[in-house]
Amino acid sequence: MGLLDQNKSERRARILKAARRVVARSGYDGLTMRDLAEAARVSVPTLYNLFGGKDAILAAAMAESVERISGLVVPPGTTFFGRAQLGFDAGMAMIADAPDFYRRLIPLFMTSAEARPIRARTELGFHALMTANLTAARDAGELVAWAEPRVVAGHMWAQYMAAFLHWGVGECDLDGFRTIALSGICHVLLGVTRGRFAEEVEACARSIAPHIAALTEGNQEARHARSD
Repeated sequence: MGLLDQNKSERRARILKAARRVVARSGYDGLTMRDLAEAARVSVPTLYNLFGGKDAILAAAMAESVERISGLVVPPGTTFFGRAQLGFDAGMAMIADAPDFYRRLIPLFMTSAEARPIRARTELGFHALMTANLTAARDAGELVAWAEPRVVAGHMWAQYMAAFLHWGVGECDLDGFRTIALSGICHVLLGVTRGRFAEEVEACARSIAPHIAALTEGNQEARHARSD
């Protein structure tokens, strides 16, 4: 990489890091190009030259996260469930690194037409990773023949996003988010996996069952308290 490209790459990284900080503090509406330029120590024209508008900057920040998950190195001999859990853990670590950023982005991420490319890129990254793993599992006889890997991956994504929203509106903490998402994904996989894959999924589901029960009871108590 030449010096010019290296400087450009460093500026991009600095801008994305600053964007996460500003959004975490002020939300999407509070992110202005002038404030971002100041936080990243670049000029406003530099922001437009490197990215475009602020939606493009946030799309790039999300894309970085997707690439981080898609670029996972899977150790040889990792089981199909182990591969799925690596991707899941990477996604959770990504949110744990900047929880305020992701929580602030939820309204934009879920409802804005401008954020559609961000949503699509994030979803496609997850789907690609899970579909490849599920396809390999089916070829090895550890996923039932009638299960379509892309459909199963879609159901897994839906479970993850439901837990993400639950966390985003303050109904649970990060540990609760992880437990709820993992439980939902395990319940999806239990219906279609076989052999070692199924055994590991069931073991995981059993291990978190007490935590799910506690979360459910806590949510019911909270609802009763709000209604009184």
